[in-house]
Amino acid sequence: MNSYMAKELSLSHCRLVIFSEKVAYDGISNEIYTLINDPQVRPSTNIIVCKNEAKDYIKNTESPLENLITKNYQIFPSSSKYTGYIYDATLGDFLNQLSSPTSEPIAILGGLNTNAKDTGDNSTEVANIKSTNTSFLGENGTENLGIAVFKGDKVIGELTALETLCLSIIKKQVNSFLIQIPNSSVPTEKDDIMLYPVKKNMVNVQIVNGSPYITIKADFIGRVYSMKENSKYLDDEVLKDLSSQVNSYLQKILTEYLYKTSLEFKSDINDFGNYASRNFLTIKEMQEYNWKANYPNSTFKVEINTIVKSGFLVTET
Repeated sequence: MNSYMAKELSLSHCRLVIFSEKVAYDGISNEIYTLINDPQVRPSTNIIVCKNEAKDYIKNTESPLENLITKNYQIFPSSSKYTGYIYDATLGDFLNQLSSPTSEPIAILGGLNTNAKDTGDNSTEVANIKSTNTSFLGENGTENLGIAVFKGDKVIGELTALETLCLSIIKKQVNSFLIQIPNSSVPTEKDDIMLYPVKKNMVNVQIVNGSPYITIKADFIGRVYSMKENSKYLDDEVLKDLSSQVNSYLQKILTEYLYKTSLEFKSDINDFGNYASRNFLTIKEMQEYNWKANYPNSTFKVEINTIVKSGFLVTET
């Protein structure tokens, strides 16, 4: 390539490494170790697994908000902090997880936006959306939503936007996020609640009868995001009911997500093995236990405590 271009290639400003899904299914360990061995490639470089050809992803990437595509590559992972729908998956983290005896790697899930025309179908729910499976319209020809799940160096499955949010909550990588829960007064309507983690999640892993027993406790402050005239969001009982619904909703989606990683993927992308290491006195004991082989036998308990307040400006006095 240097001969063809008559210029020396430099990777010192590389923002993104893109693997097609087909390549990732075959394994990418050789590429990962080669990239991390290059002093020009930064560990903060993001990794994307594209559901289409990588060259098509690059060709169709446009950003109406940024003049430079490289700038768009640099800033789009930051949305993980205020949505949780993607994860800031980096080359350095991928290598650490790949070489770790207690966790598995992940990458951002990317793809082409196939909704070139407005079909009027905006019914896709966040529980199902991921790259190439959304109703989004726009000038940006590519999408980055969801997570590609690895077992070793090979892709074995995908997480939707909602499941990616669960991962972000557990790994404490989201500062705020929006959820919808059914309105108790009008079942056909939904309440939008903005949630903020108020303290670090408490993760505890015990080995019970040879199998992992994993407890997760998380606290949130909620604000009613969308409000209507004559709403009763200043009523203590209404807010208490909302808090209870949020607790049940988060407990449900987190529990379903956790059992999906253990039973379907058999892949500890949550890094629970790091917490499990406290149950062993020596590294040898941990290695002999073989955490990755035992993770599918895990039992989970999720405890959520949420306090929902009224809106941002409409508050009690």
